[in-house]
Amino acid sequence: MKLVYTSENKIYRIDGGNKSEIPCGRINKYKETLESIRRRTEWKTTGTGAQFTGAARANTGEPVISARITGLCENKGELIYGVGLDESCSLYRRSFDKTDENEGLILSGNELYFGAFDCYEGKMAFSLGSNPRELHIAVMEPPASAYDELTDGDSVEENPYWSRSHKNRIYFSSAGNGRNEYGAVAAVSPRSGAYIDVDRGEMEEFLSDPKSDFLRIKDDSFGNIFFIRQPYGGEQEKEGFKFTDILLFPYRILKGFFGWLNFVCTMWGGESLKSGSDGLPSYTKAKQRSERDIIIEGNIIKAEKLAKEEDAKEDGGSVMPLSRVLVKREADGNETVIKKGVLDYALCTDGKIIVSDGRKLILIDGEKETVIAKARLAMNIVLEEYPE
Repeated sequence: MKLVYTSENKIYRIDGGNKSEIPCGRINKYKETLESIRRRTEWKTTGTGAQFTGAARANTGEPVISARITGLCENKGELIYGVGLDESCSLYRRSFDKTDENEGLILSGNELYFGAFDCYEGKMAFSLGSNPRELHIAVMEPPASAYDELTDGDSVEENPYWSRSHKNRIYFSSAGNGRNEYGAVAAVSPRSGAYIDVDRGEMEEFLSDPKSDFLRIKDDSFGNIFFIRQPYGGEQEKEGFKFTDILLFPYRILKGFFGWLNFVCTMWGGESLKSGSDGLPSYTKAKQRSERDIIIEGNIIKAEKLAKEEDAKEDGGSVMPLSRVLVKREADGNETVIKKGVLDYALCTDGKIIVSDGRKLILIDGEKETVIAKARLAMNIVLEEYPE
């Protein structure tokens, strides 16, 4: 079995049990550019002069960039991936062979935002918009860059999937935007399941529930429909004071006061209260704090807790709430919950299912489950089924 997937904004490939990373040339080139700029300008933030002027900053090592891989698909034996860098988004095509560094640009723009996409029989369906809050379904035939938008309106339509049992039908999730008096998006409606007939241009909603979101809708060649269902908006940790917060109040107040005093002494006295410190705020610690929470389709995952559990357990359970379930709907309307706590999944042509629970990839064959590999927050699972 050969497959590729994304994990923490990297692309990995599994071939016969061997796991390897497929480099993203666009991201690597961007990192090299940022590192070159950092080396040319680091004199401004290092040394005693920079400390005196208050411009000193600690060397954080590898540059941190705002990069995200938006989706993957296989098209005629090639891998297509979407990448977002700061305010721009691009689509690239490349070989599945990690040693082949050649990449071809398909589409790029500073005012474009790509969501997930799916390729089938030479055509690609993808989410496209000016920002993540307004995405619509579009189609194209790579490597050509021309595309047609099929939907519009003040809504977000995501995760399009070409039907395997209905010619030229695209499944997707759809939600309407609710705006405040300033025109900003204040809320998003529950995500419903819909499909559009590309030939006739007709759209129909067939999955809806005011208490649920329907996500990642797909079908197989047997006419069965699959989707992920979760409570509307996902599950979030309840906010409020805990008993441990009350106990830690004095410590946190003293720590905050000392930090402020240390900063003042550094800026106005030129010397830190702490030995071996420049007295300035730690970028590394701030970055770690910002990465503690990972939000996936409304569900908050504690990254710090996830890392500790992974260190303590060889084979932990799902990182997703058990209320997020993979459902199979048969042609007669009968529904079966395939698995709970599902992050993402892919359908095999022989009826098997590959599931990501956020910790590992699992092959489901009827009642049997087999772990394929450990894979942290694996998404955008693509099977290499193109004949060689």
